[in-house]
Amino acid sequence: MNIPYYIRYLKPYVPGKSIEEIQREYNLEKIYKLASNENPLGPSPLAVKAMISAMNNINRYPDVGALKLREKIAEKFNKNVDNIIVGSGSEGIMAVILRSFLSEGEEMISSKNTFIGFQVLARGRNNNYIEVPMIENKYEFDLDRIKKLVNEKTKIIYLCNPNNPTGTIIKRNELFNFLTDIPENTLIIIDEAYFEYAREFEEYPDSLEYNFPNVITLRTFSKIYGIAGIRIGYGFATKEIVEILLKVKLPFEPNSLAQEGAIAALDDFEFIEKSLKTNREGYRFLSEKLTEILKKTPFKFIPSYANFIMINLINEENVNYFNSELIKRGIIVRPLKPFGLSDCIRVTIGTEEENTAFIKHFKELITEWKKLQKKS
Repeated sequence: MNIPYYIRYLKPYVPGKSIEEIQREYNLEKIYKLASNENPLGPSPLAVKAMISAMNNINRYPDVGALKLREKIAEKFNKNVDNIIVGSGSEGIMAVILRSFLSEGEEMISSKNTFIGFQVLARGRNNNYIEVPMIENKYEFDLDRIKKLVNEKTKIIYLCNPNNPTGTIIKRNELFNFLTDIPENTLIIIDEAYFEYAREFEEYPDSLEYNFPNVITLRTFSKIYGIAGIRIGYGFATKEIVEILLKVKLPFEPNSLAQEGAIAALDDFEFIEKSLKTNREGYRFLSEKLTEILKKTPFKFIPSYANFIMINLINEENVNYFNSELIKRGIIVRPLKPFGLSDCIRVTIGTEEENTAFIKHFKELITEWKKLQKKS
């Protein structure tokens, strides 16, 4: 079979190891999964209740236009329902955007070291995908450099804010100035999967405040709402853009349970506040302890606006050492080589118990690593 070269050599998205895999491999009872930026408190209770109730109707196809959910999102964010698109996770909507708007010979631009899901989607197209290096030592999007590469072939620009896996953000003035300078015939995808965590910070921009006709803002129910397993995301764009996306997207997705769970999750204010509090306290604890632990090492962590922290361990050899040793102790973190950061790991902010366990074992491993360095 003749497989297009850009598909034949495409590297697929490879998730971190599951809890079950680690338990079988190392015969461990207690596992702390801090690799996938999931909500450590579990799913929204209201979402679970709504999905259980909806189980009796799964013999029926879902609402093809997800109108009830789109109306709920529109009400929450004071938008018109015609400006809302939903899909099977943010990646599902990204895939529809690429199918809808990219023509042969057109280009996409993003940054290195950004969300791997978009990277895979982009490389799975027969289009030129341009990756701009991040600002050196800051792990931030180089918007000036991206701007200089925009030309008549540029169809899509992808920005992840906060960025996964670095946790850094594009600040208010930076984003506004960038959007102002990009021609309106270039679509700008702003991926705000971690919006709820970042919006507490004054310098973080809510892209819905900017009325640019070429901006598509994407958000998700996978993070703060804790329902990653049912795959549902949503986005905001002009009526004209949404109409195009609705033509191209699969007709019966997201599924009916996902739709009902998402509707209920939007009203679970108690769970959202508890999740934010857990993340706030967890970040404070981890950042304080990491500052102390890494003081006399060449390592550093990157201040984050999301529900995870990236740690630079200088080289891939160190990443492999810490990752393998943490796994043996029942702690799963995310090595970032697939993101183009072979010298870094990403640690999800968990519960108090999970954070404490990570710091305890990481501190012990730092001591062991120092001994190994002296021997060598």
